[in-house]
Amino acid sequence: MGLFDIDDAKLQGFYHRAWLEANRGFVDPRKYPYLDHAITQYARTYGCTYDEALILAKTGKKLF
Repeated sequence: MGLFDIDDAKLQGFYHRAWLEANRGFVDPRKYPYLDHAITQYARTYGCTYDEALILAKTGKKLF
């Protein structure tokens, strides 16, 4: 695994960071470029949809 590879733990960490920046409220991934990029990269790497990767980031549950 490389330095810039995104796995489950990193994706959840990015979402947690955005959640804290949103004052523990609703997180719109498009407002946080690092989170949007991480979700997109995860979806491409693991062959899932953007929405499935976002659900994984939020809840930690894989739907694929």
